[in-house]
Amino acid sequence: MSLNISGEKCVLCKAYLFEEDDVVYCPECGAPHHRDCYNSIGHCSLEEYHGTDKQYKKPEERTQDKKEDYQENTIFCSMCGEKYSKDESACPKCNTPNITKLGGNVITIDLTGGVPDDTDIGEGVTVKEAKQFVAVNTQRYMPRFAAIKKGKKISWNWLAFLLPSGWLMSRKMYLLGGIVAALEISLSLISIPLRIAYQNADVSATNNYVEYYSSIFQEIERIGKVAIIAGVIAVALGIVLSLLISLFGDLIYKNHVVSKIKDINSKTTDKLADFRKNGGVNIFASLAIYMTVSYLPSIIAYTLGMI
Repeated sequence: MSLNISGEKCVLCKAYLFEEDDVVYCPECGAPHHRDCYNSIGHCSLEEYHGTDKQYKKPEERTQDKKEDYQENTIFCSMCGEKYSKDESACPKCNTPNITKLGGNVITIDLTGGVPDDTDIGEGVTVKEAKQFVAVNTQRYMPRFAAIKKGKKISWNWLAFLLPSGWLMSRKMYLLGGIVAALEISLSLISIPLRIAYQNADVSATNNYVEYYSSIFQEIERIGKVAIIAGVIAVALGIVLSLLISLFGDLIYKNHVVSKIKDINSKTTDKLADFRKNGGVNIFASLAIYMTVSYLPSIIAYTLGMI
């Protein structure tokens, strides 16, 4: 069986051309025709396109055009650096969503917060690696990691202040998150008598400050001064705990990220897979610990007859 000529087709009849075919080429653009096809019209079938961008192009020219088109329609993954078509919904290598398309409009988001990828955030770990590990809200954490490396150890983290153990769990710092949750539960249990005293004091029916404070002191006498004082201390310690986690949370997280990345780099060849496994966020763990801290103290107190 004869081979076709480089996969070329007659530009008039669109049939593949083979070695035994009588082929003629347009003297101006080089378009291949069966001789009979060419003679039937007496000229190149693409004559109207001569001198334009649509004129016949040789296979090697078409291949180059495809390469150029591919270059124009590709992007680099913001997380792993993989090059892929901008029409894809996510990176084929690490599954990071394609953020360059949103409703058909091209957008630009700096996922490192203006910090260069090769910036060292500690012990040889780069911002690029940290970005891949952190995965979510990297534009917030990368500048803070860089600032911590330069000596600024304290920063403010609202989520860590409002949900100390929940934030730690969401960032997969499970051991510290569990310890903080245990402290929150213990402090909440200790403060239950104070909350009962406040709830039971009938301050709504008081007409003046004397009656107001009298109602509160009667409830304190009933429950006991020691329990009330312990409750006040527990509330204060809870606030201090939240402040400490919020002020040093970014430092704690940065150290966690650096430690995990170093460990992964020394033990595995598939870093991205382990980054996804150990990094990112765990919303389920965060919700679970939030529910536990919120309701377990009341359940324990009710079981023990405290309420």
